[in-house]
Amino acid sequence: MNIIIALLAGLVAFAVGALWYTVFFGKMWMKAVGISEETVQKSSPMASMIVTVVVEMAVALLVSFVLIHLDLGVYLGGLLIAGIAILSAIKNYMFEMKPFRLILINESYKLVTIMIMTASVALFA
Repeated sequence: MNIIIALLAGLVAFAVGALWYTVFFGKMWMKAVGISEETVQKSSPMASMIVTVVVEMAVALLVSFVLIHLDLGVYLGGLLIAGIAILSAIKNYMFEMKPFRLILINESYKLVTIMIMTASVALFA
């Protein structure tokens, strides 16, 4: 397992998230969550950003570790990991009565970033 590549994949996932929740789907995400641009502008996102980058790097390390030790193709393994993560989250959305649009935004982000992590394993492991 190449730890540096996994950590870099985590940083890439963080960068994708920055674009995902601002440029690509920012307004739709805020509406689905029920927050306004004023609320976002008044908040101090530094703690959330630090936690997020650490979590993305930890997820990338775990994805890398699992994929290297699975007896499946790397991309199939990545889809399996993404599927487990997404299905585990969907049950919470249902009980929290979250809008379907929020599920699509959040879980498609998860799928994309886990597959980025998977590609890093496939290319550099």
